[in-house]
Amino acid sequence: MQLVGETVVAESGTQWDWDLLALPGKLRGWVPKWGFKTQAPTYDPRFDIGGQFGGWHYGVKAYGGYGGEVGSDGEAQRGPDVNEYCDFAGVLGTGIYVTGVAGTSVNNIGVYAQTGADRPQLLATDDTAAVLGASNSANAILGLSTSGSGVWSASAYSVASFALSYQESGVLGVSSTFGPTTLPMNIPTIAGVWGTSDQSPGVIGTSNKLMGIYGFSTGNAGIVGQTANPNSFAGYFAGNLVVTGTKSAAVPFPDGTQRALYCMESPELWFEDFGTAKLKRGRAAIKLDADFAKVIKRGDYRVFITPEGDSRGLYVRRKTAAGFEVRESQGGKSSIAFSYRIVGRRKDIAGARRFARVTPPALPGGPPRKRAPTAAELHAFVTGLARLRRAKGGRKGRTPRALPKGLRRSGLRRPAKR
Repeated sequence: MQLVGETVVAESGTQWDWDLLALPGKLRGWVPKWGFKTQAPTYDPRFDIGGQFGGWHYGVKAYGGYGGEVGSDGEAQRGPDVNEYCDFAGVLGTGIYVTGVAGTSVNNIGVYAQTGADRPQLLATDDTAAVLGASNSANAILGLSTSGSGVWSASAYSVASFALSYQESGVLGVSSTFGPTTLPMNIPTIAGVWGTSDQSPGVIGTSNKLMGIYGFSTGNAGIVGQTANPNSFAGYFAGNLVVTGTKSAAVPFPDGTQRALYCMESPELWFEDFGTAKLKRGRAAIKLDADFAKVIKRGDYRVFITPEGDSRGLYVRRKTAAGFEVRESQGGKSSIAFSYRIVGRRKDIAGARRFARVTPPALPGGPPRKRAPTAAELHAFVTGLARLRRAKGGRKGRTPRALPKGLRRSGLRRPAKR
């Protein structure tokens, strides 16, 4: 130890573990407030740098809160075991029941994290965030978890997550492993949100009030669905489907183009079937197709007959749940062919009204007015997030309000909150 001017300098001359060591003393029940402290009581501290530390493994190694079991080296466990990412670090902050590293700011960045030697090009001079990660060539922020969320974001009155990319997708979400990465129709694999999965849905959208998924485009289709499986569906709707425009099928033409053929509409729900038959001595018995009969109300269906030859006219003599009989008028004995059309009401839907009124999906009347949340609203929001985190396997507890049993028996008291 030496004095240089008014500065105290500790210069190592031995191979002890430390040059300066502050011990809390052995007085039971007494906890000093500071181990080391640089004093700057005014609002504008007159230190350019409050402290500087340099070391081989760590520049600063800091722990907080209670320790765990005491190991063979006589030291209490202060946090997780180090790994290849934190065995060498500028700052190692760790704890068991407390936050490892806390960075806070009133009007600036709470925590700034950078990898790479050069200043990241996207940085602005007025960026403000709780955590700002920046890099020119690597991941700015990487979240990994075995059983919880890799990244969790929430906001009470603004966007929970905002993603922007100038050359790639804004968000790339992968579940389990990648799904298809080559898209048909010459669609590039760049999107605002790209969700892909091998065995799970690529994208899921849900809502209690508005649309689960809304697609809009100013120059192309709002939503396009396509499947490579001929036994599957490009679109499947488990509910009512309402279209304000036309419904058509794109049919290929010999010239290589596709032409629209439009659907016929009806004010009621009908299924129809077609067939051909032939009279024998002026009579023919027609059985309903077994599968068609299963989906219609068989006690109330319509039959339309078209003769395909000269006759006195054809009529339906009777209809049963199994089929109907066709006869030639005026006792004719012709043996001509005829075609028929059967129309039956859908059996699986009841209570459908003719020309039923259509109520469009509820749309917001405009952007909601932003106001300060009430205390009750914020409390409900935070409580809901906590429940959701627990349901997802998140952290269930906080710092214990009482000392562990071993420390209570030692007589140590919890430090007063300052």
